[in-house]
Amino acid sequence: MQNMDFYDGRHLRDLPPQFDKFDTEYFSRTSGSVERENDKSRKKATRIITMIAALIIISFTTGLIIGIKFAGGAERKIVDDHTLSAMNNLGERMSDAVKDVTGNSKPANQIYPKVEYPFVIQLGKEYNEADLKPVAQFLSSKGHTVIVSKNNQNFKIFTGPYKTESDARKSLSEISLYKQYAIATNAQIIKRI
Repeated sequence: MQNMDFYDGRHLRDLPPQFDKFDTEYFSRTSGSVERENDKSRKKATRIITMIAALIIISFTTGLIIGIKFAGGAERKIVDDHTLSAMNNLGERMSDAVKDVTGNSKPANQIYPKVEYPFVIQLGKEYNEADLKPVAQFLSSKGHTVIVSKNNQNFKIFTGPYKTESDARKSLSEISLYKQYAIATNAQIIKRI
């Protein structure tokens, strides 16, 4: 006997020709509309699925909370005391974190001790109050830590402090490239006393 293979290679159904659509290769005016129509229907389906999923999650969570509340009786709490106190204290802890960033609660000598950070860069010129703010903002925007010191009616600007003199020299070479506000004139590295 011979082995017979009846597989003809056609694994898809034959679809009858459709005459209600135009061939987009020959009718270029309709090619864009077909693609846009497919995109619209795909986006609409995505929105509907997302909305259904959101409604399922909301209804499940609501049902769970209501079920816990009614099954446990009137005395049963939905949130335990530990979670409730943690959420209530969250606002205070976050406000403390913001206060530490915006208002210096520690003096600069404690944040940057002289023994650990002995070098600063002094910008040679003294500034009046009106000229001080744009220069300090410019240096701060370039990534430098700005220190302002009042000297009678004028102000001096320092950058730093730095742990090593080589770090201060790198920063000084960056500052010497700035042309705005004549910052680099008479800038020098000094050691904190």
